[in-house]
Amino acid sequence: MSLISFNFFVFLLVVFLAYYCVKPAQKYILLIASLYFYSSVSAVTKWKLWAMILFIGTITYSGALLLARVKGKWKNIVLAGCISAMAAALVIFKYAHNVLAVLSALFHVSADFSWLKFSSVIGISYYALSAIGYLVDVFWDNTKPSGNPVDVFLFIFYFPQLISGPFSRFGEMYPQFVSRHGPDYSCITTGLRRMSWGYFKKLVLSERFGVIVSAVYTDYTSYSMVGITGATLCYAVQLYTDFSGCMDIISGASMLFGIRLPENFKAPFFSESIQEFWQRWHITLGAWFKDYLMYPLQKSKPVQSAGKWCRKKTGKKYAKKIPFYLSMMVLWFIIGVWHGGTGFYFIASAGIPCIYLIAGDLFCPVMGRLTERLHINTQCESWKWIRRIRTLLLICVCWMLVCSNGTVAFGAVVKHMLSSPAGFTAFHTAMEAFGLTYTDLLLMMGGVVLLFLSDLCVYCGETIFDVMDRQNFFVRTGLIYAEILIIFMHGMAGASSFIYFQF
Repeated sequence: MSLISFNFFVFLLVVFLAYYCVKPAQKYILLIASLYFYSSVSAVTKWKLWAMILFIGTITYSGALLLARVKGKWKNIVLAGCISAMAAALVIFKYAHNVLAVLSALFHVSADFSWLKFSSVIGISYYALSAIGYLVDVFWDNTKPSGNPVDVFLFIFYFPQLISGPFSRFGEMYPQFVSRHGPDYSCITTGLRRMSWGYFKKLVLSERFGVIVSAVYTDYTSYSMVGITGATLCYAVQLYTDFSGCMDIISGASMLFGIRLPENFKAPFFSESIQEFWQRWHITLGAWFKDYLMYPLQKSKPVQSAGKWCRKKTGKKYAKKIPFYLSMMVLWFIIGVWHGGTGFYFIASAGIPCIYLIAGDLFCPVMGRLTERLHINTQCESWKWIRRIRTLLLICVCWMLVCSNGTVAFGAVVKHMLSSPAGFTAFHTAMEAFGLTYTDLLLMMGGVVLLFLSDLCVYCGETIFDVMDRQNFFVRTGLIYAEILIIFMHGMAGASSFIYFQF
């Protein structure tokens, strides 16, 4: 059952009616719906799927209760055991097959590891980390464990955020799950409008820009640096509209039940630095890794010892930065592994932002003095847009690795770009090669303008829905129906799945 299928709408309608007709059992209805949804989207053998659900849910529920009771070193042992069990499940279901396949190829070992291939178990990267976050919060006494297993299982497997996030915290979701919700007109209508905006991003924009990306990178030797750069910028639009569109759909679906999910994007292309970009892009993933991995690692004894050793060698100025740099390198390495498993190009694409951040921090004083000597007004809009464009281009370098599907292929693409810096392809020829019409072009151009205006609203502290609500009733209604009509008439449904489902 895909989020863009008719079955999903029927499923959502049935759950919606049952949810509000049987108020005392709302969280039970959501749990049953979530388990059914997960079972329907996963093609893995059902008994394996249910065994995994019971394993992760039971470890999380019982581990949290045990953490609340034990003290001292036993508390550390329980946490380590629970996290190890969770990590083992994640490795087995996501990485084991690929790792063993790579090792067998390297050492020329003939073995069949097909029984370890669980590629259809989608979403485990998300809910396994959410479960670990809950256990760590209980360990730190940031939240109290629930004595009702339904609450814990619902938190882990809540269907809107099950397969692609966002990462939520038990403390923010539990009060919403245990509260009884009545149908709220404003919440429901906002949820439906947000879902339609998400479908517009995905079906009207993302799929069309994806056609250009696929065509260019499949046959990159036929294009110059200009063409490949344009395709990479198209990938930025494709990825953003795909992922943020998915977040809009699931956040809107969750709002139908009166439950709000944390925001995952905040106008990322308005960022003036790499650091700001990652604070606005996939916000909940970055927050999870910083809170549960980077900060604890930064305060750990090995990292602090490395900082003390550097203090003796380099002095206090740089020694203070060493723990931060070391923990950040580990953070980005794990983020790369999380995204791509054994694909080294994912690790490399995650390593480049780490280099950006460290270099930016080291050269920040130098750049500050340079802008001062050149008398650059860093507060004017033109300078801000220069910084935004620079940030986008730097991020696109990372995404070129992903588009190339490999570090070797990336090197070949870059080499070709340098050897063919400029080239001209007739516009109608390019359109025919991409299989796009002038109607598609108008939809893409208009969609990008709408996307810009929407993110501008977010950057200014409101949403595009807030702006629409201030308009005349006929204007507001006309825009809503126009959006729905465009989706039905020009939406490219069924062309592909959501990009982030693979993670």
